[in-house]
Parts: sequence; structure tokens; C-alpha cells
Amino acid sequence: MQEKQGFFSTWFGFSGWRVMSAKAQIFTQILYRVIFLFGLACLIVGYGYITGSEPGGLPLTAMIVAWYLLFQAMINFIFVEGSR
Repeated sequence: MQEKQGFFSTWFGFSGWRVMSAKAQIFTQILYRVIFLFGLACLIVGYGYITGSEPGGLPLTAMIVAWYLLFQAMINFIFVEGSR
């Protein structure tokens, strides 16, 4: 029987760590960080292309927070919850 997860754990948690080996966890962590940084770089370049200026301060912080939350939800729903 599976545990009932709360709202935050369902949307932003990663429940697959318990069943992965240490080697798989390390590889997955590196892969996720590379994909996260690539997506963030695309957001920053896209912002600069659209506005004609580099983001700084509040826009940059908002992009980082929004991308982090979207990325975590995407990873959890597509790759973890979707594989069950």
C-alpha cells in the first residue's frame, strides 16, 4: 500500500529516490542539474531576445523561482509518477 502524500510532496517531491541505487542516484542528480541549467539558460536568453536587455534583480529571481517549481513538477509528474 502506498502512503498518501500531501499537496507539496505530490507536486514537488521526488518519491523515486528510495528505489534507486547509489550510482543511479548520482547519475540522475547530475542529469537533472544539467537539464535544469539548460532550461534556465534558455529562459534567460529568451528574455533577453524578447526585451532586448539582460534580466536583473526581480525578473531574474522570478525566472529562477518559476523555472525551479515548474521543473520540479515536470520531473515528478512525467518521469516519476508517469512511470508507475
